[in-house]
Amino acid sequence: SCERGKKWKHALELLAVMPNVHITPNAITYNAAISACEKGKQWQHALGLLHIMKSADLVLDVITYSAVISACERSGHWQLALQLLAAMRKANLVLDRISYNAAISSCEKGHQWQYALDLLAEMR
Repeated sequence: SCERGKKWKHALELLAVMPNVHITPNAITYNAAISACEKGKQWQHALGLLHIMKSADLVLDVITYSAVISACERSGHWQLALQLLAAMRKANLVLDRISYNAAISSCEKGHQWQYALDLLAEMR
């Protein structure tokens, strides 16, 4: 619900309160909060949650990375989007259309046409 309503602050508050009521946040709850941040154009928070997930030894999957890449795309951070795509490859994750599309769109918004074309060719 927080994700759909673009209520990123509320999503972060809920995530912070979970341990106080003896609920351990998992990858699903973090992914939902990251998606809320993405929709609210809060790329810094999305990236911060990704780092928290790493430090908590939670599994970072395609959904996690794609949501953070989308947050970067919405905020015009094409270089960070490409770094996250590289991190996905390094983690041996299979990039999907959502990951590629977000990274391509990020490059397009940053006027990085060659990178966008390279990603499109790689996607095929």
